[in-house]
Amino acid sequence: MADAAGPPPRGKNLLKVADAMKKRALEERDEADANAEKKQKTLAAIAREFICPITHELPIKPVTAEDGKIYEEKAIREWFSKKDGEPTSPSTGAVIGTKLFPAPQARNTIEALVESGAIAGEIAEAWKQKLEDEKEVKETRAMAGGGDGEAMYMLGAWYREGMNGLAKDNAQARAWYERSAAARDPKGMAAFGEYLLLGLGGPQDTAFGIMNATEAAGLGSDLAAYQLGWAFFEGGHGLPKDPARARFWLKKIFDGEYEYKHLTDTARADAARMLRELDQ
Repeated sequence: MADAAGPPPRGKNLLKVADAMKKRALEERDEADANAEKKQKTLAAIAREFICPITHELPIKPVTAEDGKIYEEKAIREWFSKKDGEPTSPSTGAVIGTKLFPAPQARNTIEALVESGAIAGEIAEAWKQKLEDEKEVKETRAMAGGGDGEAMYMLGAWYREGMNGLAKDNAQARAWYERSAAARDPKGMAAFGEYLLLGLGGPQDTAFGIMNATEAAGLGSDLAAYQLGWAFFEGGHGLPKDPARARFWLKKIFDGEYEYKHLTDTARADAARMLRELDQ
């Protein structure tokens, strides 16, 4: 007997095929999402292994300590230097030796992960900024080594404020300011004069400090003019009170002639106050 039903309508076959394709596409999308999530979790786990337990940031100069953990070199050295008694691991608290091993492979891996976007967000941006700071310091040191007085001044300023990845260190700041002053950079001379006058990073020497400040002020440093103006206003740093000389130097801060403007806003406001009092 012949099949009375005949073949199914063509439209129903196409609908089944479309449904199957849609289902497969959804399954593939879900699988891709799951794989991407798994990959991201794996990368996040790898990134966590490189985060310094002390700074909680990705290290620029990674080293491996004797506890097997990766640290920022400067951070782990400071940890050991400040520790009373036997040195301990910042991660486990166990007593360990202080030997550190360079970890260039960790640096290379971190750089690859950040550059590829595998590690992103604030932690990656902070690492990139530290990388830029490191590059700037390296270039500035090279310029200072070539005799650039302004570069010497910048290194002093960074050590003074603890900027660009350099630890705050008044002794280092003073040393760089002194070199800058020897190169006759006006800002370096003024800063070195300030350190001498205040006894920062080394012994106080008011006579040499005033000498540096006077030379720097003559070359156009507003910081040096403030130092002299204050000294004559207050009768400080071994100078007598002299309103005329105080006014002379303080007015130079505001007359627009000085080329080297590195006076803080606070000191500038103080200079304006002294001028107002002198004009009363």
